[in-house]
Amino acid sequence: MRTIAVLSDETKIASVSAFCILALAVALKNVLHVPAEQLSRDMILFIIVYSGFWMLPAFTMKRENKSALEGALVWSALIVAITLAIIAVYAV
Repeated sequence: MRTIAVLSDETKIASVSAFCILALAVALKNVLHVPAEQLSRDMILFIIVYSGFWMLPAFTMKRENKSALEGALVWSALIVAITLAIIAVYAV
């Protein structure tokens, strides 16, 4: 029997975060037509914020007594919600 490699929660969260930062850049540049100067300045801040999503769950998930709000699905939903909120701010 073959076993399928299962991704760890940290890898799932990092993948969602990386996808969202790329989607954010594409949406801001190509859909909302944000000027390149402003986008390059703001992307530095967004990368710092999203890198926090890569590190923070790793610290909270290592504990033995995890709550229901510390799963990969919750963190991924939070990352997607923040990405959509950033896009909404630029759209207004």
